[in-house]
Amino acid sequence: MDSHAKRAQARYVSRYNLRTRDKTFSVGESVLVLTPDSTSSKVFSRWKGPGVVPEIKSKNSYMVELDGVRRHINADKLRKYHVQVDEVCCDLAEYNTVTAAAATATVVGHCAILFKMKMKTLGI
Repeated sequence: MDSHAKRAQARYVSRYNLRTRDKTFSVGESVLVLTPDSTSSKVFSRWKGPGVVPEIKSKNSYMVELDGVRRHINADKLRKYHVQVDEVCCDLAEYNTVTAAAATATVVGHCAILFKMKMKTLGI
């Protein structure tokens, strides 16, 4: 291989590595899984989930439990799942009086975390 080709290849590698990041997930973390639609095109693929990572097989390979089924999936097909929090109430007396919000909240310590997507489904 001539020196020009080696320099060009090194330039391609350095530019590619500027913005790439390794995806890492921990056991118990919620993830979304990229699943292909009826066509084989990536344009029509959809993110499904959330699923849970019960086991790490290798650096880029994970077991993911989605809809009660465990599948072995590469990290390229996974994305971290982020839950949007709408409101945090730290007054338990006020929290217990709101029955619709109580059905959509998770209590952590003395605070109640109300999730935006659950509140929208109840029409609150």
